[in-house]
Amino acid sequence: MNKLVIASAFTLAAFSASAQLYGEIGVTSIKIEEATPGLNLESSPAAIRGVFGYEINPNLAVEGLVALGIGDDELRGNGQEIPGVKVEMSSVFGIYAKPKVNFTPELEGFVRVGYARSKITTEAPAGSEASTSKSGFSYGLGVSYALSPQISLNVDYMSYLDQTDPDDAKLTGLAFGASYTF
Repeated sequence: MNKLVIASAFTLAAFSASAQLYGEIGVTSIKIEEATPGLNLESSPAAIRGVFGYEINPNLAVEGLVALGIGDDELRGNGQEIPGVKVEMSSVFGIYAKPKVNFTPELEGFVRVGYARSKITTEAPAGSEASTSKSGFSYGLGVSYALSPQISLNVDYMSYLDQTDPDDAKLTGLAFGASYTF
């Protein structure tokens, strides 16, 4: 029994020694798509995104993600602008597992797999406004390039909301950011 306790303590100490906290900030253009019979709706509002992560070991991290809308975009139906209708990605909150691999000491590839909740706001002429919130499976992939042991530049493509129902909205985005390891 004592050997098991000692082995567990050494394993926990090894994980703790390699664990690191990090934060990331970036910008993204969110593509919102929704297909209804005979009408494909699309908009691409801007957002700022923050990620806070905990590196469990060199190949796995867990992350929390927050994205907030910083701009709206015109709504397009079947490629044509719908006059006066604007769409904003109000927020996305997510939690992710982040498996990763180092290709070189500076270049890291990663995948994010998790769950996110998003809120989209649509404003029509005459000031009427409607919001909708959806939750679901979220995933992405990206690369990070280390400029120093603490600072990295990142680019990733995310599917913030991937609904199984083809009539539901899909939120995807390409993000550029920088991260700092504490």
